[in-house]
Amino acid sequence: MLRLLSLLLLLSLCTCDRARNGQVAETRHEWPSEQPVKFILDSDTANEIDDLFAIAYLLAGEHPSVDWLGLTSAQWFHVWSGDSTVYQSQQLNEDLLRLAGRLELPHPLGADLMMGKPWGEYDARDSPAAQFIIEEAMALPAGEKMVVMCIGASTNLASAIALQPEIATRIVAYTLGFQYDFEQGVWNKDEFNIRRDLNAANYLLNTAALELHVMPISVAVQYAWKMEATFNHLEKAGAMGAYLRRRWETNATGQPERVMWDVALLQAFLAPEQASEILVGTPPENTQRSVWVYDAIDPAAMAEDYWAKVKSID
Repeated sequence: MLRLLSLLLLLSLCTCDRARNGQVAETRHEWPSEQPVKFILDSDTANEIDDLFAIAYLLAGEHPSVDWLGLTSAQWFHVWSGDSTVYQSQQLNEDLLRLAGRLELPHPLGADLMMGKPWGEYDARDSPAAQFIIEEAMALPAGEKMVVMCIGASTNLASAIALQPEIATRIVAYTLGFQYDFEQGVWNKDEFNIRRDLNAANYLLNTAALELHVMPISVAVQYAWKMEATFNHLEKAGAMGAYLRRRWETNATGQPERVMWDVALLQAFLAPEQASEILVGTPPENTQRSVWVYDAIDPAAMAEDYWAKVKSID
């Protein structure tokens, strides 16, 4: 009887360790509870206002679970954006760090163009940001990892790994992008961040040694803020609040509500109890493996937590 029970328990554990598509779960890195997670945020800050709100959240209050190593700027080039998008993002990154008195935080410039060529391929797009990711990853003690979170196109991270492939095993990647149909188990790459650098997105999916977590926009879309309520909160956030309000007024003119895409991913990572993930198989055109995909978030809990921290930013 004991042998039968043991066998049933083993089968149960194996079943729980499978993704919804039947693939066996890949190993998930276990972060030591006694030390903060080393963390780099990569942001296309000048694209939409949610990037700025994500950075402000990190700058506000204490986040003892992470050791914030740096803030890198990402390109978001498209037909209407002009040819200097990464420099625009860099400028806003520096504005926010200056307002918070944190200019000492490393904030290297990212690549100005997508990885590879318009028809594909994976030529690395070198930049100070890519080199910073490489340096920080190579400096990790044996067995340790760090998080690189891309809330825009993943050009800088993918290029860093292409330049120094061994860092893939030292990084846990978090990205915002794609759409995912959980009922059908189907990926959709026809989404802004992915289309800004499809080559980089495919490169990350194809890098089997890289633990990858994805917040699809089809889940993040639940996290929407009303302009009036947001402005009321920003009145309590001093100079940073005034800056964020002006950016909403100029970048999202006349829009009474905005989805906080990037903030959703950041908060889901920092407060895992506010979200859930499942393992799913990669798209059929990519290396076949399992990656983590967020399937649910708690927008109300996220918003309450956000404003509890950001009101103390000054």
